Amino acid sequence: MTSVDFNVVDLEQFKLPYEEGMTVTDELSKKVERIYHHFHEMFLSLEKDTRADEHLSYALFTFDTALEAFSIVAKNMVRSGNTNGADITGAYYEYIDNYTSFRHLLYRRETE
Repeated sequence: MTSVDFNVVDLEQFKLPYEEGMTVTDELSKKVERIYHHFHEMFLSLEKDTRADEHLSYALFTFDTALEAFSIVAKNMVRSGNTNGADITGAYYEYIDNYTSFRHLLYRRETE
């Protein structure tokens, strides 16, 4: 198993400050973008070390992609003046699915 300095506690800092149905605001969009960029930097620094572990590499990649997608949708919604939380639901579900899978993988790795 690949030894990577990233665990469940580290993942918690990348939890979105959003819950289903919330209004999408400029402040939320900026927070999400900061979270995404912070995770993306970490992802790039870990990418080479995780290539040997297909599951971990895939989890990092899909979580990074889900964060990016949510960030882009939120930014585009704010730009267009659309703040209806229902319009970001698909991106939010994708994020939650990836967050949960990634957290489960990290937890399993920590307890083995």
